[in-house]
Amino acid sequence: MNLRKGTALLGFLSLLATTPGCKDFFDVNVDPINATSARVEQLLPASQGAMSVYLGLSALGLSQPTSTLVNQLSSTRGIGSYTPDGDSFSNQWGGLYADCLVNTEQIIKQATASQSSDYLGIAQIQKAYVFSQMVDMWGDIPYSQALQGIANPAPKFDKDSDIYKDLFVLIDEGLQNLAKPSSSTTLPSADLIYGGDKAKWARLGRTLKLKLLNQIRLNPTPVMSATELNTQVQALLTQDLITAIGDDYEFRYNASTTPENRNLGFIADYVTASRENTIGRFFYVDVMSPSYLNGNTADPRLPYYFYNQLPKSAPAQATIDFQAGPFATVLLGSIGPNANQSVSNQITLPGLYAVGGKFDPNGFGGKADGNSGKGIVAQRFLTSASRYFTEAEVRLTILNDQAGATAAFKKGIEAAFDKVNDIASKDGSQTISTSARDAYVTSALSRGTTLSNIILEKYKAGWGFGEDIYTDYRRTGFPKITLPGGTDVRPGTSILLEPHTRLTGGYPRRLPYRQDDLTSNPNAPKQQPNVVLDKIFWDRG
Repeated sequence: MNLRKGTALLGFLSLLATTPGCKDFFDVNVDPINATSARVEQLLPASQGAMSVYLGLSALGLSQPTSTLVNQLSSTRGIGSYTPDGDSFSNQWGGLYADCLVNTEQIIKQATASQSSDYLGIAQIQKAYVFSQMVDMWGDIPYSQALQGIANPAPKFDKDSDIYKDLFVLIDEGLQNLAKPSSSTTLPSADLIYGGDKAKWARLGRTLKLKLLNQIRLNPTPVMSATELNTQVQALLTQDLITAIGDDYEFRYNASTTPENRNLGFIADYVTASRENTIGRFFYVDVMSPSYLNGNTADPRLPYYFYNQLPKSAPAQATIDFQAGPFATVLLGSIGPNANQSVSNQITLPGLYAVGGKFDPNGFGGKADGNSGKGIVAQRFLTSASRYFTEAEVRLTILNDQAGATAAFKKGIEAAFDKVNDIASKDGSQTISTSARDAYVTSALSRGTTLSNIILEKYKAGWGFGEDIYTDYRRTGFPKITLPGGTDVRPGTSILLEPHTRLTGGYPRRLPYRQDDLTSNPNAPKQQPNVVLDKIFWDRG
């Protein structure tokens, strides 16, 4: 089933009906025959809404399967057993090209023609962000010849490192355009992310550059020399980057139900009675509860991250695949007798922080429904916490600045807690006390500013946006994700067998292409890459 053709979950996506976008095979080179019928102030919110849908945490988005690959979620689908195929990500691939990038490209064309530097700069930064995520997921993809319509109906697949090289140029061009005097009066209402605040878009552009530089640090030479990378990193750390939650790059939802504008993950897991997601055992039991930190108290964010439908004193449930007190889920790759039981009113759900669900201070809230929470939490992409964790990593690994890394690491943890409290405050829920936050920060710092600890904290803070966590895991190997029985799952592992679980495929180091494009485009690769062995160029190997 092609969910893209039937979805009507968000009212703003009705804009897509008036903007260019074919829903069939050649989404990467849609002919913009109706481009003049949509103005930049219509194209921008449509492109931003589509970005949130197809990158976000929902059945239509990439965050859901990538969160499964890092065991923040679990699944009995193909991705849950490491057996994705050419149909697994057709909605996301097609949606990002046809509904997001086509509209973004039209903004660039129209803004260039009208010399609207503010719309142009924003579209260039947005285009760079979306394409960087697609490269991180698929590697070589249509880029230089994509989005040209009938001028090139069969675009080539550009090399991943070549695309990255051009993205740095694109970001710089966007920053240059954002620095020019403002010329538009429609931008504040059209920009659903920053409300037309060009300073925030510029901070995003520079922070995105730092993020991409960090991601290529193990193999920069296809893009730039190691010396140039070092120089650019040092320069960026002196510039105006994302520093506060008000600068976070995210798409905001509201409480509207007619049209439906609540968080897609909330709709899937609270409004929809059958539920869409189950929580990964590793994430809940090993990371957020005491066991991962050798007996320390549970993470204070636990009641904000998850919603338990079972009581703390719940006896063993006969139909539950895996249970630990009130926590109930389906194991990754489960083939056990309870893997496909109807347990929608027993399983643990994503909570307030991830999708706007219900705050769960007592570890038990009862059966969830559409009134269990407001669903207004934004879909996060790039946050101040992520920026500081990235800074900590580059200071530690590139600049050999241990003190600077520790300072950034501390700011990252504090920013992560600030984000939780900001969400809780807007929801009307209690916030985490300063003393509880400070105690956690002290404990985290006592374990040392190491790469493994930086990525672990980034893993926690990133809950709700799986793409960057999946990228971090492949390029660093952290956190050390384990499956039931203690088996350590590593990128490139061929076959894993556990009691009542079977991961019949190897751990995917990239996602398979949409099969339609391989068969319809003569310039596409002749076959799917080996998703276990073929790495993205920045992968650690």
